[in-house]
Amino acid sequence: MNCDFLEIEKNQLFRISKLWQQLNEIHRNDSNNFKDYYDKNTFENRCEKFINISENNIKIEIIEDNEIPIGYCISTIEKGVGEIESLFIEDQYRKFGYGQQLVKSSIKWMKNNDCKRIIVSVADGHESVFEFYKKFGLYPKLTYLQMK
Repeated sequence: MNCDFLEIEKNQLFRISKLWQQLNEIHRNDSNNFKDYYDKNTFENRCEKFINISENNIKIEIIEDNEIPIGYCISTIEKGVGEIESLFIEDQYRKFGYGQQLVKSSIKWMKNNDCKRIIVSVADGHESVFEFYKKFGLYPKLTYLQMK
């Protein structure tokens, strides 16, 4: 394996669209209550959130194996709050610690930018990732309930 970690700019988000679609499908399959949301969710709609964020307040890091994207992490900073927006590693690459490296890199970036809080949202039905995030000091604080 010849994996490289790269930071990309917002105008290159298209490079992770297939990976994001895989994550969206996982969320759809895991969801207890919002499968229809994930059925209608598109990469383009998800990226709309990032359009108005300044380049200084978004970090997009990808992992490539021989120039093919196999993972990514998108993090943002808004009003002193750092958020891991989206994280995905292809299944066959998960055992190598790449997700941990991406999260550590994002947290370091957020701390270096004086974030007062660091958060990550976890989709309904995807609570299995709690143990992964606890390794970084991220714990469930509260659960938001939403009407379907």
